[in-house]
Amino acid sequence: MAIYLAALFALWALVAAVGGIAAIAFGWVLPNIRSGVRYKRAYGVGALAAAVGMSLMAAGEMASSDLMHSAERTVGVLILAFSIGLIRASKRPAGTDLGALG
Repeated sequence: MAIYLAALFALWALVAAVGGIAAIAFGWVLPNIRSGVRYKRAYGVGALAAAVGMSLMAAGEMASSDLMHSAERTVGVLILAFSIGLIRASKRPAGTDLGALG
């Protein structure tokens, strides 16, 4: 079961990394969240941090010792929580009229 969970975390990490690189390099964000993102590079850094956190969680699932298992998963969850803060900071403030900005 652990290998399936690790593969799922690794797949999510790959998708998040591709989205983060696209946001940083090209300023491209998925169309369904594009209107809510104000700072595309900050969003990309947050997505890359989420990918690192999920990669550590996947590595923690595959670790052979209990100490490494818990340490990698704990650090992965902390990085993932930090990335959520970065992604939230890249969003537009609530109630912003997009027509007035442009």
